[in-house]
Amino acid sequence: MKFIHAADLHLDSPFEGLQRLPKALWQQIHQAPFNATKKMVTDAIEQKVDFVLLVGDLFDRETQSVQAQVFLNEQLQRLCDADIAVFVSFGNHDYLTGDQQLTLPEGVSVFGSDVTTKQLTTADHTRVAISGFSYADRWLAEDVIPQFPKRGTADFQIGMLHGAVKQGDDNHYAPFTVSELTGTHYDYWALGHIHKPSVLAEQPPVIYAGTIQGRHKLEAGQHGYQLVSSRGQRLTRQFVPADQVRWSSLTLTVDEDTTDASLINAVQTALTQRQSTVFELIELRLNGIEKLSASMLSRLNDGTWLERLDQTQKKTYSKAQAWIYEVNVQPTDQPVQYAQLDAAYWQRAQASVFTPDNVELTAGKLMQYPFIAEHLRDPKTTANLTDRAKNELLAQSRLEEENDADHND
Repeated sequence: MKFIHAADLHLDSPFEGLQRLPKALWQQIHQAPFNATKKMVTDAIEQKVDFVLLVGDLFDRETQSVQAQVFLNEQLQRLCDADIAVFVSFGNHDYLTGDQQLTLPEGVSVFGSDVTTKQLTTADHTRVAISGFSYADRWLAEDVIPQFPKRGTADFQIGMLHGAVKQGDDNHYAPFTVSELTGTHYDYWALGHIHKPSVLAEQPPVIYAGTIQGRHKLEAGQHGYQLVSSRGQRLTRQFVPADQVRWSSLTLTVDEDTTDASLINAVQTALTQRQSTVFELIELRLNGIEKLSASMLSRLNDGTWLERLDQTQKKTYSKAQAWIYEVNVQPTDQPVQYAQLDAAYWQRAQASVFTPDNVELTAGKLMQYPFIAEHLRDPKTTANLTDRAKNELLAQSRLEEENDADHND
């Protein structure tokens, strides 16, 4: 027996932070979730799997574009035509609504809002029981694991769950504990919702397939699906990349001799050496900024240098299989002497200003949106804001130093 476990296709998903891309590249990136899904379907047919599990958030929102609906129907029909069974549950993004007009091909089994179990006998006479449910609303605070049936007499029992591990008292997405899942004695738990592929338990496998295509820089690295095979009475899995665009990073070191042109050349050389087989959207990270001239540092901070790089990238991105979408000047580890700002004063200000409470206060009503609140409460966000302020202060101090030098001359 062999099957594919995929989740979080997020068809129609907007890509974030890519306002400056050439039109042709933007189209390529916009199509990435569709092409990643198409690759998964093609792999399923070539691998002659017995069935495919799609565990929630097939679409990015509860109302879908005609393009996304037609595309999904075409791909699921390809599976049905190849005698591959398909089991679908809907998650918090594409939850079932009363007026939902989505129609899927015959042969596709869709789980309703109550936990149910569907039976399947594969070509090699393996009996499989698959239990799951779909969201009826955007949030599901209830622990639904007690509703899943006890393991039956099937050769393999599989659970489909779009949800998140319990975190304190504030849980919106079918919260569960790993011990609850392993305690069911199911043979495999196919999870959705968390976009990073991850393993919560090895035996029985409790697996997040992850999103099939990373949508922003926080979803860096490989994305794809799980290919699961039976070996005797156990199921083994293999992660298979399917993403068509990959979020990555590139780190370079600059010095006092770095110019606009030399840095562009260094970037182009580094991209050529990567020889990536998947198109990369790259965050450029620069070390050694304490050695840069004030004017160079300012152009990096205000985006002027990146605009110049873009002119070169438009001619080379297709061959390089990459696009630098952002430049982050890494804060120096060395003490910086600010010309007109006492370093001790800055340290005190940093400790009192860049706090989670102040970030939330500044965000105001935006905190009512869970995805924004989660981002702003992440300690990495506060650290990033602090680093940006340091870089601006460093650039300003350099300008002051140069102005003082000019006046002294």
